[in-house]
Amino acid sequence: MLAQSPFTYTPTGGDWLRILPELIVLAAVFATLLADLALPEGRKGWLAAVGVVGAIVSGCSLVYVNSLSGASAFFGMITSDGVALFAAGVILLSLGLALLFSPSYLARQKIARVGEYYVLLQLSALGMMLMAAANNLMTVFVGLEMLSLALYILCALPQTRLRSQEAGMKYFILSSFASAFLLYGMSLIYGATGATGIPDIGRFLGAHQAALSQGFGPLLFVGMSLMLVGFCFKVSAVPFQAWTPDVYTGAPTTVTAFMSVGTKVAAFVALARVFVIALQTQNAHWEPVIWAVAVLTMIVGNLLSVTQRDVKRMLAYSSVANAGYLLVAIATASPRAVASLLFYLAAYAVMNIGAFGVTLLVERRDGRGTTLEDFNGLGRRNPALAAAMAVFLFSLAGVPPTAGFLAKYFVFYAAMVGNQVPLAIIGILASVLGMFYYLRVVWAMYFVEPTPGVRPVALPEREPALAAVGAAANGAREEAPESPEIEASSLAAQAIPVESVLTSVRIRTSASSAAALVIAVALTLLMILFASPLDAYAQAAASALFH
Repeated sequence: MLAQSPFTYTPTGGDWLRILPELIVLAAVFATLLADLALPEGRKGWLAAVGVVGAIVSGCSLVYVNSLSGASAFFGMITSDGVALFAAGVILLSLGLALLFSPSYLARQKIARVGEYYVLLQLSALGMMLMAAANNLMTVFVGLEMLSLALYILCALPQTRLRSQEAGMKYFILSSFASAFLLYGMSLIYGATGATGIPDIGRFLGAHQAALSQGFGPLLFVGMSLMLVGFCFKVSAVPFQAWTPDVYTGAPTTVTAFMSVGTKVAAFVALARVFVIALQTQNAHWEPVIWAVAVLTMIVGNLLSVTQRDVKRMLAYSSVANAGYLLVAIATASPRAVASLLFYLAAYAVMNIGAFGVTLLVERRDGRGTTLEDFNGLGRRNPALAAAMAVFLFSLAGVPPTAGFLAKYFVFYAAMVGNQVPLAIIGILASVLGMFYYLRVVWAMYFVEPTPGVRPVALPEREPALAAVGAAANGAREEAPESPEIEASSLAAQAIPVESVLTSVRIRTSASSAAALVIAVALTLLMILFASPLDAYAQAAASALFH
């Protein structure tokens, strides 16, 4: 037998340059750790500034990486192609907005271990960027586990809140099962093709036609099925969406806002690379399954959203419906469809984080207060906040001329030109259904008065009127302490008009939260002006992915 020489590979300077955005985020993580040691307890909000600066510098480095020749790095394990850079830009934008919302929210919710929060949030973003840039099944799994482990802890970070502990445990247990399915599927794909590199798998299957009844066909078919289960869980597709509302509702809202966007960006880009590119020759086997999953996800997500009275939970089911729209692009499996997928992810990021951002500002200190009744009369109590929420909801509903309208138009247009007309029609009808629950919140904000006696109002023990609590620097709401709580009948006994107490509750936003809302609103409204160059870049990136 001939002796085989051991495999060796020495990274070059070009390899490190192609992962420069990820390295900058990693440097920001270390800077946050050091700043956490130096800053006193009352100044931890400055840690968000460190993360924001890191996200901005990393985003600027994307321009430089895009100018480099070639894309593959570290022996083909990672790529810096247009799709990876586009996804990284969306993830970094989402990270920056989540960090801007965080200081006032953490202070108001009295969440301890602020330093760990900012470090884990950036580590999860780093995992998302690695997963989106993965060019090998092993790198996909490493990025997935990196983002998942950080999110497990972030969901359960409020140690005294049972709902958060439950959310973290549910996410950990169910996500671990999904990861096991995904990893087992990857191992079977490797057994069938002898490769873990995504381009290598595609080349092998192009040269060897797989028959499902013989040879490596059965192994390949089972591997594809298991991987599809794992990906469907990560993107909250039906029937693997049951964890989504509980985890999104129980986790801190800033975490929910970020994970609702970032995980979808990373998972959908990885899903497109694996199925649309590596398994392109087998689309006759997996396309009908994704077609059916997309239909179920759009219909079930919208129907369950209609029944929700909690806005945070409604947005969770809304994210399920949006996963269905994105699966339409995957089922179409064309360069035009992948480009529409990228554009949709960018639009979804700004409008969804913005909607969750308004929700976390309305939320009370005990983590509750996000029902429709809490949004009643918001247009009178805080006109700017209500206007921002209306913009985000109109965009999520797909009302022109918002970013959401363009995103849905591109996806459904790509489906129609890609011979998926029935799927596009189902998606359009599901979008019409989705308008109901989005506009219901707008109606509550502008056309419904606060309902007396619905929501408990907390008063100080010795003071019969509401006291302003919380500093403006922390963005605290001007409402009374959370204990003791009294009902409307108690207010009547103290001769305090219920209506005056309810309407006196004001919502104040910190400077960083206001900046995040302004950015999100501006991008939601102005993306239509930059739609042509953004779509052109997405089409160029998607076309390069197919060659």
